[in-house]
Amino acid sequence: QVKTKLYDFMDVLRGILAHSTNPLFKEEAYISICDLLVVFCNQLGVKQYPVLGNLLYDSDKELQDLLNNFIQKNVFVYEEEGVQDEHSKIEELHKRRNFLASYCKLIVYGMIPVTCAADIFKHYVKSYNEYGDIIKTTIGKAREINKVICARTMVVSLITSFRELQINCGTFRISRSSQEFSSLKELAKRFALSFGLDALKNREAMAALHREGVLFAVGTDEGIVQDDPSVPPPHVAFLEILAEFTNKLLKQDKRIVLNYLDKHITSAVPSSRSEDWQPWVIYRNSLMHGDAEPGPVTSRRAYTRRNKKETYDDEDDEGSDQDFG
Repeated sequence: QVKTKLYDFMDVLRGILAHSTNPLFKEEAYISICDLLVVFCNQLGVKQYPVLGNLLYDSDKELQDLLNNFIQKNVFVYEEEGVQDEHSKIEELHKRRNFLASYCKLIVYGMIPVTCAADIFKHYVKSYNEYGDIIKTTIGKAREINKVICARTMVVSLITSFRELQINCGTFRISRSSQEFSSLKELAKRFALSFGLDALKNREAMAALHREGVLFAVGTDEGIVQDDPSVPPPHVAFLEILAEFTNKLLKQDKRIVLNYLDKHITSAVPSSRSEDWQPWVIYRNSLMHGDAEPGPVTSRRAYTRRNKKETYDDEDDEGSDQDFG
């Protein structure tokens, strides 16, 4: 009977979150769902009271999408300065931080998959002052859960942002000198720094990241036919973003990735190497030069909020549970 009431109540909350036009109702439904997923999680009943395991409530893909959509629309809102007074801005930011922390808590404690963090990670640089500590902690905890899955989530986040940039530009040939492209490279750099200095420890994760990044960069979307073999793949500029992770590869793995890249480039690279091919040149050169050897790991857990002009301190920083308070 308790299980039936739980599932009925969750169905009501899901309906409100999906269809209600009242913002307050949606916010309360969101918080309630997050809280109930924590209470009735997969750890329920594993110890003293195994019978409670019957009350387990697993999130499905539909619910995960509902929660993510709420976050994207209600947390990552980039408003113009001066729209609200200072006190209202502080209150609104506090509320949004609570929304984000509730979602990230579901990720780091295993109530929803790490892959659900992809759309959170992509805001790391742009919203660093507002939510950087929360996202940073989530990245660190995601690495602890599974480095390979975390790396794949990062590359999905970068690919999603890259596609959005192409859509906004209205063309596959995006400007690599644009501020948006530079911000995407900065995001990749922050992701790379978060893996610390031990290349051997992160070997499998970095291999997976480069493999999936290369497949995207050299592939073509469905329905696109390239008649000219000298024209680079539509996503080739992504290789310049992927180059930010090259220094995390071991020397022998660089050679493997290089062979993998050459194997999957189906276009005929022109000897003139036009501007459109420069990302390929940059990435390939990064794989051919410089060695990455296993090194000591430094751990700096201290975190302070920074102004936009100040630098990040991301290397091997796994964050703290207190960010989800």
